[in-house]
Amino acid sequence: MHLRTLHLALLAATAILLGGCGASDAPEPIECGGYGHLHGDHCHCDEGYEADGLTCVPAEEPVVECGGHGHLHDDHCHCDAGYTEQDGTCVPAEEPAPDCGEHGHAHGDHCHCDEGYVEQDGTCVPAEEPAPDCGEHGHAHGDHCHCDEGYVEQGGTCVPGEEPPLDCGEHGHSHGDHCHCDAGYVEQGGTCVPEPPPVTPELPAYTLVPIGYPSGTGSHAQAMNDAGQVVGNVRSAVVGGTPPPLIAYHWSDDTLTELGTLPGSNAFSRAFGINASGVVVGESDNNAPRAFRWEAGALTDLGTLGGATAVATDINDSGVIVGSASTGTASRAFRWEAGAMTDLGSLDGLDTTLARAWSINAHGDVVGYSKNAQGVTRATLWTREGTRVNLGALDVTRASQAHDVNDAGTVVGSAVVGATSGGSPIYNAFVWSDGTIRSLGTLPGLPDAIHSEAKGVNAEGWVVGYVGQFHGNTTLGTASAVAWLGEQIHDLNSVLPAGSGWTLLSAEDINARGDITGLGRFNGTLTAYKLVRQ
Repeated sequence: MHLRTLHLALLAATAILLGGCGASDAPEPIECGGYGHLHGDHCHCDEGYEADGLTCVPAEEPVVECGGHGHLHDDHCHCDAGYTEQDGTCVPAEEPAPDCGEHGHAHGDHCHCDEGYVEQDGTCVPAEEPAPDCGEHGHAHGDHCHCDEGYVEQGGTCVPGEEPPLDCGEHGHSHGDHCHCDAGYVEQGGTCVPEPPPVTPELPAYTLVPIGYPSGTGSHAQAMNDAGQVVGNVRSAVVGGTPPPLIAYHWSDDTLTELGTLPGSNAFSRAFGINASGVVVGESDNNAPRAFRWEAGALTDLGTLGGATAVATDINDSGVIVGSASTGTASRAFRWEAGAMTDLGSLDGLDTTLARAWSINAHGDVVGYSKNAQGVTRATLWTREGTRVNLGALDVTRASQAHDVNDAGTVVGSAVVGATSGGSPIYNAFVWSDGTIRSLGTLPGLPDAIHSEAKGVNAEGWVVGYVGQFHGNTTLGTASAVAWLGEQIHDLNSVLPAGSGWTLLSAEDINARGDITGLGRFNGTLTAYKLVRQ
């Protein structure tokens, strides 16, 4: 372990701080997009990834709709006779399908009954309660009435309302004692008025603070807590080598602490997560990664799920850790708590397919990705109650993955929306909330940056990430760190003063007060940064 204090005087001006590194320092790329390691002139990719040039991207697999015994209808399966849907695929039904009788039809293991009938013991029988009559001034809708303007339901029929009906204006109509307004209008004082446009917050002013050694050897940032402490990895000033190896660090109040490596590891480590107490998690060794937990100078090996490798990617304030670990058969998403590592399962219900957890919130909800029943990598939410939720995709036939979740349950990540002329997948950032997924798009001013990826979301719902020419590697081609505030995308380079010498390439995390951390390039050297909100 090594403690290096970065004096405030050296941080007063970025150009002074890192001016000595010079444009001649060759930038060091993030190896294979963070999903593998460089072997000679090509990548050895993690399980579930394949090489696309010098980066590793999720491997696409062919889609087999509903397991081959049904067809996809929106987000669920219509299964063939004798099959029922289970975890997104059609499997042989344990029980024969219900007969339902002449007044309905079977749908999986239950009946869809005709109007006036209800299911009872697998068949459709007359409903005990008749539908309300409603009279001449309305019509029945299930067990209640939809009454004409000026009438209200009373005892199962529509009678004149005691109060005169609302006028509602030309953009709506009265419904009992309130208005049904047209799309884009809301009720105000008994009439329908235009819905006010959503308030889009302005991008605040920021001050940039470099994170790394004053000599400018190179550093990367991965995560930040609400106290502004940052973790990632840095070109070591302790471990020898040419170039110096990348070693995990903890940065707080201008003090950088190298975390070292686990015993028996090669000279590589990386920190992925940090909680409010400053406890850090990550990986040690980039040939056979091992998950670690660091606290007060001590590294602990978290073990595996039976295989040889593991990576810890996040930790919440309760000390629950998530990540991925090998079972000896597959790399699986895990939850680690009180010394015990548990497989979180996957959308397909199998224990032999790829699954990875990236983030956990204060409630214990976990997000990442796993294989669905059709064999497609899909953004996955493992809830605190233990259920698995398929978060969908921007294209139902293509892959998606989730990177972060806030305490309100808003999830961000990226999803495949198409392919290049060479067949490589094109990714767009997404945000998911309350069952709805939407694309966050790219920067119109950077047409070459065809990919976008959302990496972090805070309590306010502000999202950060990057747009880039290459998915998973912002050190190649055109790339820019971005933030999405409401519906608006912002290039974070716009907050830098002219002539700063910096290009912000990616934003990896954002905390509650809106501070942002990520990776930039200063005078040719890849360097971690923190943007402090003013």
